[in-house]
Amino acid sequence: MKYFFLYSMLGLSVWICSACNGLFDGIYDEGSPTGNHSSSEGDTVSFSMYLDATDWAAWYYVDIHALRDTILALQEDSVSFETDQWQFPSFPVPFDLTSAWDGYSYNRTYRFRVLTGGGLSDYEVLDSTQVDTQQEPSSWDLGIHRNNVRTNRGSVLATSYTSMSSLPATSEDLFGMMLAAGQDTAFTADTYNERDVWIDNKNMIAEKIPCQGIEVNEVLSTWLKINIPPIPPTFTHRANVFLLRMSDGTIAAVRLANYLSPTGVKCCLTIEIKYPY
Repeated sequence: MKYFFLYSMLGLSVWICSACNGLFDGIYDEGSPTGNHSSSEGDTVSFSMYLDATDWAAWYYVDIHALRDTILALQEDSVSFETDQWQFPSFPVPFDLTSAWDGYSYNRTYRFRVLTGGGLSDYEVLDSTQVDTQQEPSSWDLGIHRNNVRTNRGSVLATSYTSMSSLPATSEDLFGMMLAAGQDTAFTADTYNERDVWIDNKNMIAEKIPCQGIEVNEVLSTWLKINIPPIPPTFTHRANVFLLRMSDGTIAAVRLANYLSPTGVKCCLTIEIKYPY
């Protein structure tokens, strides 16, 4: 039992160190970002953006509409645009209640029995705290927190395509092909989630993880999943193209091309976008 405990603590320590912070990277994952670039065809732009989303306590926001307008405006003046010039606004995860409670914003601390039980599916709630509503900019399309993604009143459909270049010419063409093949073309809206948005890693040694209760898009968030067990965790990268239907009815094709920084740090995202599609 003594050796079991020592090896278990060692395993958990490796899990803590390797969970999206760059240590022990390369054990399971290979690759590097594809780099920033942009192009246009008519009113449609295609671009690749790089976002460091490693902060446990922040949401980052992407305004696809604004990026597209900026790229087109600069190209009219024969000026190249690189998305590393774009400042993606970030807003901290709320940890306190400083105003009237909105009725659903909680932070809950879970004990996930990673070592002593069934992993992430075996848990108990240790505490629950009412907090302020998650703040966001006035205009945005994607909210990103590490491996979690939410939309601004949008919905998402997964496709079987794994590259932008292989997509049919238009979304209408794609829908027609999917329907002809008997595939589901229903889009999925965001839903409230209480256990997937991990916002602090300080007490992981005790299997305790605070989580933010917030709406996320369960379909789009499958583009990067953390798998525990094993320890250290593995990452499942789903490189498929997803269709994001935004609140104005327009559609963007989005794809997570990579989730590693040039030095191998996880949760540094290279995202390809084609809009409107």
